[in-house]
Amino acid sequence: MKMHLLHAAALATLLLVVLSVEKAQAQLNTVFNSVFHTILTDRLILSPGTHANHFVDAAARAESLLVPALNGLIVGNISSFPLSSTTPGVSFDFSGGQLVSVQEAAGPIFADRATTIGKGRINFGFNATFLDMSRVRGVETEKMRFTFTHEDLDGDGTLGGPDAQTATEADVIDVTMGMNLTAKIFAFYGAWGITKNLDVGVAIPLISVHMHGTAEAVINSFTYANVGSASHFFGGTATSPALVTTVPYDESATGIGDVVVRLKYSFLRGDAVDLGALANVSIPTGREEDFLGSGETNAIFALLASKKIGDFTPHLNLGYELRAAEFQSDRMIVRAGFDQRVLQGLTFAADFLGTFDLNESEAVKLYPGSITVVEYGQSGGTVRRTVSLSNVPDRDNDNLHNLSVGFKYSPSQAFLVLANILVPLNEAGLRASVAPTVGVSMNF
Repeated sequence: MKMHLLHAAALATLLLVVLSVEKAQAQLNTVFNSVFHTILTDRLILSPGTHANHFVDAAARAESLLVPALNGLIVGNISSFPLSSTTPGVSFDFSGGQLVSVQEAAGPIFADRATTIGKGRINFGFNATFLDMSRVRGVETEKMRFTFTHEDLDGDGTLGGPDAQTATEADVIDVTMGMNLTAKIFAFYGAWGITKNLDVGVAIPLISVHMHGTAEAVINSFTYANVGSASHFFGGTATSPALVTTVPYDESATGIGDVVVRLKYSFLRGDAVDLGALANVSIPTGREEDFLGSGETNAIFALLASKKIGDFTPHLNLGYELRAAEFQSDRMIVRAGFDQRVLQGLTFAADFLGTFDLNESEAVKLYPGSITVVEYGQSGGTVRRTVSLSNVPDRDNDNLHNLSVGFKYSPSQAFLVLANILVPLNEAGLRASVAPTVGVSMNF
């Protein structure tokens, strides 16, 4: 067995080293700032004189508020993807004086039973998850839009005016991000039974993130539509302006994520219910600037309850997650479900996975609010319209509700394979429509 463990450890280490090698590249957290700077500063050709620099404030707001919020939203969702359970598919009975294996349901996939793996036993494995983060709060990431407004020259709280100078305030710039964001998470994990009631474990995620797309900026030019001469444009001339520009971007990063150390203790095993406790501490080993880690030490403390009823085992996990990074609220965690042995060696597992944000002050505010634009016609009439600064809903929380459904198959006492899908049940946060996971584990 020792030789098997040495070979597995060496293989896992070699794979981590190989996959962690990456080419020199731009940091992913600079992509949004580069896109907005290119549009609002580099390419925006302003008419000479009084119209110069009228979108400088919008560029500064994007850099100081919008970019950190977008980066925080991505980091928070990738770094907090749930870890696999280390519940083995085989338990051992010593009651008859001999070590006897007992086949049972193989346990949940992203939740935990209250029971531990047993003194001296080792469980290690590997999971692979693919995330196509295609929706943010119900809006397709490709259609995510932000609107940048002109400087309020007369300070009256509205944009637009009856004279030539303030009429230019009605010009706004819509930027549609065209964003595609994917992440592959390869998690290597292991657990060791220190005593019959205490397990210690570690999980090492290898994460690959790819963000690409083409941002499109459109100047809604009131001045060009009404007087035939644009005050703001991306090319051409004021009377023949280019009001649309595109900015492609394509960046990726691969590396170690935040390493997690786990402690699991079983403090009650009885006829009524099994009870235990779990502590996870995330060490900030992942590069925050490449969306590979949160940049802070986080911790989860949870109470575990489970009950074996023949081949059916319901379970409930209630936890509190301490998150220290900006835009990451402390959360309450609820995982409730069951696992059921359906055939010899085959287990079906289903869970509700819920997280509930507790600090509204840490809510991600992407680009909240709206502004009133007043368009003055040449005949003296006016049109008032309210311009929303983003089509992404503003929220005080990003409570995530997911359904986890999967199978575990154990062809032998030592070997187990799993397949699972995670499906969102609400439209909070940055989410994949379906998140598939496959994995293998071994028990000794």
